[in-house]
Amino acid sequence: MKNFALVSLLSMLTFGALAQTPSWVNYVNRMTDYPESTHLVGYVAEVNTTDQTPEDLLQRLSGLAKDQLVENILVDIKSISTLNIHNVNTETQETFKRNSTSVSNATIAGLKAETYYDKRKKTAYAIATAKKHEVIKHYSNEISNSLDQINTNYQITKNQIEAGDNQKALVSLFQIQTAIKNVEHSLTMLVTLSGDFNHPGLKRSEINSYKVKLDKDLNSVRNTEQFSLEDAAFYIAYALHTQLADKTTPILVNNFSYQDTPMSSAFSRRLQASVSQKLVSQGFIIATQGGQNIKSLVLSGSYWEEGSKLKVSALLRNQDNGAAISSAECYLPKETVTSLGITFTPENYKQAMVNMKMFAKNEVKGGALQLELFTNKGKDNLIFTEGEMLKLFVKANRECHLRFIYHLADGSKVMLLDNYYIDRDHVNQVYELPYSFECADPFGVETLQLNAQSEPFERLATKSEYGYEFIVEDTEAIITKTRGFKKAKTSENIKAEKRLIFTTMKK
Repeated sequence: MKNFALVSLLSMLTFGALAQTPSWVNYVNRMTDYPESTHLVGYVAEVNTTDQTPEDLLQRLSGLAKDQLVENILVDIKSISTLNIHNVNTETQETFKRNSTSVSNATIAGLKAETYYDKRKKTAYAIATAKKHEVIKHYSNEISNSLDQINTNYQITKNQIEAGDNQKALVSLFQIQTAIKNVEHSLTMLVTLSGDFNHPGLKRSEINSYKVKLDKDLNSVRNTEQFSLEDAAFYIAYALHTQLADKTTPILVNNFSYQDTPMSSAFSRRLQASVSQKLVSQGFIIATQGGQNIKSLVLSGSYWEEGSKLKVSALLRNQDNGAAISSAECYLPKETVTSLGITFTPENYKQAMVNMKMFAKNEVKGGALQLELFTNKGKDNLIFTEGEMLKLFVKANRECHLRFIYHLADGSKVMLLDNYYIDRDHVNQVYELPYSFECADPFGVETLQLNAQSEPFERLATKSEYGYEFIVEDTEAIITKTRGFKKAKTSENIKAEKRLIFTTMKK
């Protein structure tokens, strides 16, 4: 199978002693030279507050600029999926939504990075750019080439089925399924960048044709269409076992999310535990959730309601480049889940979706301010159960003011910290909030909203109760006052926003 690798040009390090200040350091010039309509851009700037050499600092910022460019695309993917844009091709939109939660990286064709160090100001700058039309062309070609390879592999698989070699056929079908996941990844990127759900490069009819044939052949070879919960966990583990010869790299198993959301449920927790157990029985090593520096593969999954069944989709990815390595899909009757007393819909799903749509409008993206937010359990598909302790960590790459707001499952909003200042001495250092939180009712989907900006935030109306500052304004007003006005065309807006979605539940 073709390895999906990052296509990029080598960075050119430009130092103040060797060149004049590049035009892109200026915000207006940068917007003129690299307009959003034709370019993808990542930009960062940072004062050198340590003894770090300019060369090392520029190299780090070059990587950050590339990461920011990719993150801007991922924010767009989530926004498009959450806002549920209408009047588009239904099949393409459904595929887009099903892949929106699993896209963790992006292949950027023609990516260029440039850096500059101002010795007088002791400030480093980095920019990463790519022409949209080149990246769109890249994904169109990826889809076309991958479908050609899938067609070749499928003919081999049909011969295996006709020869009665079901074991080899099953492995081949798993590999084709994973290849289709990579194609759908390219489809998601192509739709996002082109803004066209009917782009000719999508090859929609061909993709759907292979998916139908794949489902039919998988059901024939494995002799069943539906599973119990434990059967589904074993099937997912077995699919990975047949496709991975090397089992020495730990696998981080995320909680399975509900449809195209980051929300989880009691079913998510049970399935994650069962899959982890079955992977161990297949000889795999399970990584601990929350480990920030562990080199591991990542198994993510989602489940979708389809009539009387739940369709479970699992995808194993390389954490470095986001390429799909292995995948598995199966169905469970809803009745087999509910009969165990397990709920599969997040408790406050409808209200949580309303909040997510409000957050998705005019999302804060890009800019020179880089912000990281994570918990003692990491940052993806988070589940905390009654009595567990939550710790929060943040890191910023420049001086800024922080605002932490926690949106509880019952609709209450708590101001955890407001206008907390990250000074020069704490830039690029992980800061742990001076609170630990014990998971307690109300249970359901909850959101931690972190905003950062160079200027102090506008005050929000609050009232003190139970030792906390509860915000009395509604979510829409909170978002408006916290994000502030849109950036002017003549000046750069130093803002950043991160959100973590939690699902809290009883033991």
